[in-house]
Amino acid sequence: MVNEIKGSNHAVLSGLASQQQADQTRNNAHATGNRTQGSSDDTVNLTDQAEKLRALEGRIEKQPVVDTQRVESIKNAIMDGTYTVNDSKTAEKMAQFERLLDTKIGND
Repeated sequence: MVNEIKGSNHAVLSGLASQQQADQTRNNAHATGNRTQGSSDDTVNLTDQAEKLRALEGRIEKQPVVDTQRVESIKNAIMDGTYTVNDSKTAEKMAQFERLLDTKIGND
């Protein structure tokens, strides 16, 4: 069955969008009004663990994304024919990865 569409619903859709935006603005204003204002006496104390995590994050950010020395050594080994692949180690790593995927998918 085919229904003929006449006219435009643009005005209706535009009105609904405007109403939704007004509702969202009103809800945001209401939520902001419910928050308590902080005083100048507010303080934040970080635990030793948080300080250590922050320091660790800083060190990690300074590390290069790619180990260029390792990449160059592998590239050179491939070029001169001395690069070898350990089949059993590669297979084990692939199996570990598959098991990891299975556990992650099972937790969803």
